[in-house]
Amino acid sequence: MDAHHLDIVALAWSRALGLPDTALARPGARQVLVDDDADRVQFLRLAGAGALVGPRWALERAEDLDDDALSERSTLLDLTKDHGGSCPGPLLLAYTAEVGADTGESDDPMISHDLAEVRALEALCPPDEVTEAALSDRERWFTLLDDAGSPVAAAGYREWQGIVADVGALTAPDLRRRGHAAVVARLTTNDAVDEGMIAQWRSHPENIASWQLAATLGYQVLGSHTLATVHRSSV
Repeated sequence: MDAHHLDIVALAWSRALGLPDTALARPGARQVLVDDDADRVQFLRLAGAGALVGPRWALERAEDLDDDALSERSTLLDLTKDHGGSCPGPLLLAYTAEVGADTGESDDPMISHDLAEVRALEALCPPDEVTEAALSDRERWFTLLDDAGSPVAAAGYREWQGIVADVGALTAPDLRRRGHAAVVARLTTNDAVDEGMIAQWRSHPENIASWQLAATLGYQVLGSHTLATVHRSSV
């Protein structure tokens, strides 16, 4: 990732968080935005910059906490516990702007771009994995089919903030560790980059298989995003 690509990612996140376009262009600084209508508390770390967004009461409680602490699930849960806080934990953020040539399989895999095959694959997978991959929420899909036309693995992306492609991938449980996800994730990433976007990979740190795949595809970890939701009635 060169400086230009990093600027694009920083712009996307600035807009997503409601910050000025250049807010995340200054490494070492923490941007703070009070949003008393928000039903969430968000902390972003990105290439040395940071941002904290949420209701005033949450930001006041977080004022003396460092970036390492605010990136932890336990910290946000503690900050928001009397407001019904719920936090699944941080998502690491990784990016690439490079097109790769090797899909790891034959030159002509059987690929579907239909949502129906994605949903059929999701029905085979554990709910938590389906939620993290969020393939049904994407806009463009690449699903690898076997000779019988059944889904083996899928990846997809949706355009985010107009300049970033948010990518996810999923493989049928009994067909993992065979390189299938690498095929569809490579095709998906390449398509996004060809469309002029930076590809973004988001996953929990403990999802080792996901990060091994991301590394294979050339994604570079640049930060993390931690989010706690609170009951709107208590904001």
